Amino acid sequence: MNHKIAIAIEEVNTKERIAEHFGRCSKFYICELDEENKLISKESFVNPLAGEQSGTCQLPGYINQFNVNAIIAGGMGQKAISNFLSFGIDVITAPGLLYENALDLFSQGKLSGYEACKHEHNHLHSHGS
Repeated sequence: MNHKIAIAIEEVNTKERIAEHFGRCSKFYICELDEENKLISKESFVNPLAGEQSGTCQLPGYINQFNVNAIIAGGMGQKAISNFLSFGIDVITAPGLLYENALDLFSQGKLSGYEACKHEHNHLHSHGS
């Protein structure tokens, strides 16, 4: 059975990497994988709430419309994690990875689980790396 994942992307120089904070990503890739976890399609969608402080907790509803099974991002707060989980979307945090590396690790079953950010998200910050 095919499944879909959403990947929060930010561009750094000429590289596409997993966005340090999913709510501030520039775009999402919606990737469809076949039964063998091979990529069969990838679509790009601009983050409609990029730069909006209150947009973070609205994004799970936006992502849910794509019928994804999982979201990969660098980090997110507990409220957003809870929202994704309520939609039945698995949350995976993978800070610092390039898009291709994250997709490869996920396809191999080596990328799973999440860690919630432990601070408030009403200010600008970075998650290192």
